[in-house]
Amino acid sequence: VCPLCRSRPESSHHILVACRYSKRLWGLVAVWASIPQADPSRWVTATVRDWWLSMGTLEGVPGCGFRSLLLLVNWELWLERNARTFKRAEWPVHILLFKIKKEARTWGFAGAKHLSALLEGA
Repeated sequence: VCPLCRSRPESSHHILVACRYSKRLWGLVAVWASIPQADPSRWVTATVRDWWLSMGTLEGVPGCGFRSLLLLVNWELWLERNARTFKRAEWPVHILLFKIKKEARTWGFAGAKHLSALLEGA
């Protein structure tokens, strides 16, 4: 059972692409980063690989910056999954978004210039 939404069997595809919790998070990320193409309602993928390739090459979206954002969001989803699994601790999706925003700023200070440029003004 998925620790994020407590439904379907856990898989990488489910956690990153199909999970209700992940989709809510990605919807909020799409609005925050002003990237409507990142909204889950627009996704049509069967595998994580398909999803990664389609998300990493969105038309009109700077590739390097958005791929960094993909990595950051996926990492935070994985950390949330692990916290729920091993520590019995969980955060609502809006708190996880806050953590992602904070971490994105940290990555920018550390030199992730493409991510910073993507999120400029966000």
